[in-house]
Amino acid sequence: MGPHSYSPGALAFLNLKTRADLAGWLGLTDRKLCYLLYALDASKKYTSFQIAKKKGGVRTIDAPHPALKYIQRKLMHVLVELAPPTGIAKGYVAGVSTIDHAWLHRRQRHIILADLDSFFPSITFQRVRGALLAKPLSLTAKVATCIAQLCCKDGALPQGAPTSPVFSNLICRSLDHKLLALAKAHRCKVSRYADDICFSTDLKVIPTTIASWVGDRYLAGPSLISAVSSSGFSLNPSKFKVRSKESQQLVTGLVVNDGVSLPRHWRRQLRVILHLSSKRGLVRAKEITDGWARPAASRCEADSLEHFIRGKTYFAQYVDFRCRRKFSESIYRNYSGMRKLMPRPLSGASFRVMAEGKTDLLHLEVALKWFQSNGEFTDFRPRFVNFHGETGDVELMKTLERIAKSDIPELTIGIFDCDNSKFMLKNGLSPATHQSLGGKVYAMCLGAPLALTKSTFCIELLYPRSQLLTMTSGGRRIFLPDEFDLNSGLTPDGLYKNKFPKATAPIVSDHVERVVDGFSALLSKADFADMVHQAVHPFDAMDFSGFRATFDAVRRVVDEVYS
Repeated sequence: MGPHSYSPGALAFLNLKTRADLAGWLGLTDRKLCYLLYALDASKKYTSFQIAKKKGGVRTIDAPHPALKYIQRKLMHVLVELAPPTGIAKGYVAGVSTIDHAWLHRRQRHIILADLDSFFPSITFQRVRGALLAKPLSLTAKVATCIAQLCCKDGALPQGAPTSPVFSNLICRSLDHKLLALAKAHRCKVSRYADDICFSTDLKVIPTTIASWVGDRYLAGPSLISAVSSSGFSLNPSKFKVRSKESQQLVTGLVVNDGVSLPRHWRRQLRVILHLSSKRGLVRAKEITDGWARPAASRCEADSLEHFIRGKTYFAQYVDFRCRRKFSESIYRNYSGMRKLMPRPLSGASFRVMAEGKTDLLHLEVALKWFQSNGEFTDFRPRFVNFHGETGDVELMKTLERIAKSDIPELTIGIFDCDNSKFMLKNGLSPATHQSLGGKVYAMCLGAPLALTKSTFCIELLYPRSQLLTMTSGGRRIFLPDEFDLNSGLTPDGLYKNKFPKATAPIVSDHVERVVDGFSALLSKADFADMVHQAVHPFDAMDFSGFRATFDAVRRVVDEVYS
């Protein structure tokens, strides 16, 4: 990704030179930043509490003060943009989950599991500062020191800070490269989920450089130990395991012997809890489960058993959808009295989605597929359809009103851009809100992602700016109005010129030329939508998380109609 693809905030971040520059970038005065760094008592920066581990013991969580958390979130977003994780990193990566970590190792003869000891505590202030000084960030010493101070507690990364996962993946980049090289050299697969490393192979004999049999157990091989230690980490020998296909192979809590599925004991426990809750009620069921060693969550609060059931059943549906299983459907069918706590079956809610034009529907369709592949909105079964020849907000609203008068039984949702404030005001719409037009017809507006600060926006702006502005192999890309000087129409580097720099549309629609030869460098919105929909390079790995607020708004409409 070239510098021209970075957002203005990311480019400004790379150019920070002093503490005062950092304060300005964060939206603070230098005095307030100094107070936060040096004057505020450390005990007031974080709230510490403990949670029980699954296999005994406790884990300390340090939750930052809201003001510090806001700063860390801003740093988190820019660090992810400038230094994305490696391909083998599966933890703390948008759109990637434990299933992706497990899926890589399904149906393998051998599974080798390793655990990095004291993962977050071993990532010290010096290592964080060093990562900020090194490529690809290459920040100045003053700025790197200040950021490390903002993101560390007691000289190390705290568990609970938004920036800690990002820094862990950043610092593990060298380790990931070594692990990948080791795996390729021995015909193995490898992935890392936070501090959990998993190798797998179909070879009859496990490579001794990765794991070797010593006495009565397997121990980490010399090459694996060297790769980990040279990257500044150490292995936890008590958690080093090798599992063959004759035994149950668990990767991040999922069975990978034959595809990916939930463990039998996990499913059995959930069935028992659902049975107790449906026959004796949640209160009595909680009294019974309070005596269990697991689930620990059921012994925390009065309503935690209800939360436990919701969490377990939604996760079961997520696994079912990703791995083509039917456990969640069976418990929904067999425990009808508990359905209010469960997600709808994967058969889901059917409805029609209409938008202002074909390109909007393409974006919505591919974004929903992305979410559903990650186990979200799996009960949505929409039809994306528009009538021929009708585009624009006024035309769409007229169409929706006609459908409402026809009393068609199918739920119809019209989704509008947020780029026409007069239209939105007239129809009582705002971002992520909806209005009933009668019957089962609704009008709603796109939801704005958290990173978007503009009050007016169209669907293309739901993508990360760095991806939206990526150049195609043909030398064309999307351009935004804020890239051009309002008077000269030139970009800051003087490479491109917009003939109409004062146009107010959220996306530049025409007449962007390359200054040196007059080449038309503008990628049309239609071509962009087609390339994203068909996953054509460089739009073959898009981040659709910015569409979450929109689909959350669709969820509210669906719940209003079907509840």
